[in-house]
Amino acid sequence: MRERIIALLKKTTKNGCSPAEAEAALDKARELAEKYAFGPYEFQWPVAASASPKARKPRTKAESDHGSPKQAGGLGVGKLARELILAHPDWTYGQIAEEVNRRIEGAKATEKSVRWYSNAMRREGIEGTRRSH
Repeated sequence: MRERIIALLKKTTKNGCSPAEAEAALDKARELAEKYAFGPYEFQWPVAASASPKARKPRTKAESDHGSPKQAGGLGVGKLARELILAHPDWTYGQIAEEVNRRIEGAKATEKSVRWYSNAMRREGIEGTRRSH
């Protein structure tokens, strides 16, 4: 599913699509990312082609909670959260979120977002992601 979303995100006016095609592809990518519980910061989201209010407002709850994907992209929050989940099996999700926020300026990790990473890792078959808390 990740590859499908990435392919949809490459459909931009810069890459030869019409504005309508680009917007439809972006809408579908957002829909799939939300449906399959991907975080908005896991993909490189294109800047919306139109300047309409619809294009500027956040499209998913995840984007509303965490800011736009462009703002969160590149911080390394997910990578660090995943590393800490594995490195500290005795820490709670809240402790991991606090550590992520301490180490990365501008990060807004929450207990819920760290739990999401842990669940995603479990779905990927990675051992050592369960918490007893």
